[in-house]
Amino acid sequence: MQQKKIRIYRFRISMKGRRGIWRKIEIKGDQTFGDLDRMIRISFNLDTFDHLSEFYSGKKWYRSGFGIIKPIGQGEGADLRIDSIGIGTGSKFGYVYDFGSEVHFYITAQQILEEELSDEDFPRVVSENKKKDYYCSDCAASGKKTIASLECYVCSEEMGKSVYLCDKCAESEKHEDHFTGDIME
Repeated sequence: MQQKKIRIYRFRISMKGRRGIWRKIEIKGDQTFGDLDRMIRISFNLDTFDHLSEFYSGKKWYRSGFGIIKPIGQGEGADLRIDSIGIGTGSKFGYVYDFGSEVHFYITAQQILEEELSDEDFPRVVSENKKKDYYCSDCAASGKKTIASLECYVCSEEMGKSVYLCDKCAESEKHEDHFTGDIME
């Protein structure tokens, strides 16, 4: 008896403006964009209980895509199957997390595999960028070398490069109203 074959999509997901921060995620074709959304949130250390997200075609998000995904896998985009939109090797699309801060990601279908059904868990991260220590941008400006623990997403977007902060600088008046989070690597 021949084993049932399943289609597995391997996506490379990188942050807009920080292409050195990426993950390769494999997901079965019969899984949903809600499943992929959850794996992106987990693998990039994004909040899994707050913020809307959406996958979209093209390079720009115009507040309409494949359907909004609410946290915990709800929303009209959450039930859309991966294999339902005609993704081929080399296909590109985008993902936006948090409609207020708009953290964007580029997604490329690197490979589509046909494999025999197995007990392996999907979706799964199969590789990611190498992690390293970063220094606080504000401390460096005053000649200090302090290891950063957070990234200021507002400053990073404004400056077009990653702005890293130590806890003390993140709590300063300069950044108190900014969206900061763990350094995404």
